[in-house]
Amino acid sequence: MNDDDGLALAVDVGGTTIKAELVDRAGTVVACEHRPTPRGHHARDAVAEVGRTLLAQRRDAPVVGAGVVVPGLVDREAGVATYSANVGWRDLELVRFLGTEWRLPVRIANDVASGGVAEHRVGAGLGTDDLVFVPIGTGIAASIVSGGHLVTGHRGETAEIGHLAVRTGVPCACGRDGCLEAVASAAAIARRYTGLSGNHVAGARDVAARLSTDPVARQVWQEAVEALADGLGIVSLVVGPALVVIGGGLSRAGDELLDPLRVALRQRTPVVHPADVTASALGDRGGVIGAALLARDGWASES
Repeated sequence: MNDDDGLALAVDVGGTTIKAELVDRAGTVVACEHRPTPRGHHARDAVAEVGRTLLAQRRDAPVVGAGVVVPGLVDREAGVATYSANVGWRDLELVRFLGTEWRLPVRIANDVASGGVAEHRVGAGLGTDDLVFVPIGTGIAASIVSGGHLVTGHRGETAEIGHLAVRTGVPCACGRDGCLEAVASAAAIARRYTGLSGNHVAGARDVAARLSTDPVARQVWQEAVEALADGLGIVSLVVGPALVVIGGGLSRAGDELLDPLRVALRQRTPVVHPADVTASALGDRGGVIGAALLARDGWASES
């Protein structure tokens, strides 16, 4: 067997859950593990342990390397997870530590970027080189692929579109007023509905389920769609993507979200060709699929 045909260790460190897989070159999952994500620097030890558990299940199959994707800011060249508010770490050295633990070459990257690369290569964006991947959950961010290349900031940042100011009078956890994710994230939708109706809901999916019968749910949903279209309209004017891929928990709302969002986005982009809008094809596995691709080629084709 050629070493390039060996397994890849892929780890997606989320704010609440660590998802890890051993994956062959065809994308078949050989083994997988899920663990809760500890806070702060303890998360690194948990990642190391998950990796050891999976590597013990590889039998005699070679492993070509590991890809680890994490939330927040990442210095890929230094191998350091610079900052994550969700997990609570700062300047956490990962590549050398995990490489020593696993005796493998290790690459790290941002989790939103990982989802974007995965959708571009093997998901909803297959066939286009210009897309924006927008996971919507507790917050909102974006990964931009333009001309086939992953677009990042000078320190490797993804697009923090959740902090575009789209409304006034809505405080955001970042300290600013009117941020997109304070209005249109899944958490914000649930919070807004509960505040207006007095009825507690577990999440935005519960609000979506009431759209046909509850005028408050329709109001909150429309407010979120309009705000999301405002933010994506700005991105469309700057980047001009062919496709917007909605990921995260809110993507499960399907056409209840996508149909009005397509209409609202077209209304906001009269001077550029409007992007099509679709849901993620990879769902919750997008980040870990991107991590497997990172392990194999360092996302060379998107560089």
